Amino acid sequence: MRFRAVPEESRFWAEVESSAHPVEVEASGIYGFIEAHFNGDGELDPSGPHKAQFAFWTDDLSSGNDLRDVEMMRRIDARSHPSIEWSVKSVSMLSKGRCRGRGEVTVRGRTRPFEAEFKMSVAPGKLVVEGRHAFDMRDFGIVPPKFFWLWIEPEVKVGVRIVANQVSIEQS
Repeated sequence: MRFRAVPEESRFWAEVESSAHPVEVEASGIYGFIEAHFNGDGELDPSGPHKAQFAFWTDDLSSGNDLRDVEMMRRIDARSHPSIEWSVKSVSMLSKGRCRGRGEVTVRGRTRPFEAEFKMSVAPGKLVVEGRHAFDMRDFGIVPPKFFWLWIEPEVKVGVRIVANQVSIEQS
């Protein structure tokens, strides 16, 4: 079955620790698809091929602070790399509704592998996937800001909530 992300219902968020307070950013408007195979009980078939491809525009990222957002766009080089993209190439079942995915994420033109757990719920014609993972921003060539006593930790904790509707082959 093929599912298409509903951009206005799907979102990305990230948090980094700083010497002052946690900094949170988020973006809605995730685009992409999921191809998943289910067994007769409506559960993910572990033997079937599964894949997904997603992206969102870096311009949609917001921390709620214009000055911080300008610096964030500069550091991620949003002009040259206007999107953040990730793909899931394989999925394994952990338990009912819990899976582990392996794939790649591309930020600032650098692609890195990842492996993360996620939750998945299935309703007729709809799929909701939620997951979290931590990345080191330096792996993507992003230098954490430091200015006198103010600094940002390099670890970025990210999360996604993808709401996707089933589509027919003709709509894909």
